Amino acid sequence: MTAQMGQKDDAARGRVTRWLAASQMTQTALAERIGRNQAWMSRYLDGEFDTDLETLDRLAQAFGHTIFELLDTSADATEAEVIERWRALRPSGRKIVLEVLREWTPTAARGRTRSRTAGK
Repeated sequence: MTAQMGQKDDAARGRVTRWLAASQMTQTALAERIGRNQAWMSRYLDGEFDTDLETLDRLAQAFGHTIFELLDTSADATEAEVIERWRALRPSGRKIVLEVLREWTPTAARGRTRSRTAGK
């Protein structure tokens, strides 16, 4: 892990601690919301270890925030909207959107991308 990510984890810990105090949610309740137990939550908040981005995202969502807010990073407004709309989709809708994105996004496997001037 990079030092920068470790610093982000430290910032996230502080923010989660503040959000916990403001919400009066217990560590046990928060841990349950993200699929962990209270012992894990206590050790994480004490800085015994860092966690992965998926867990950080679940922590942010437990308080109604985005991972961008948790990590105190800015997000492009359009990207933030895409993330919020993605989260609002049912699994069947996510599958459709992912298929469309794969179709629209050139991949290395195709070996080439379409010209922006094609069809003009």
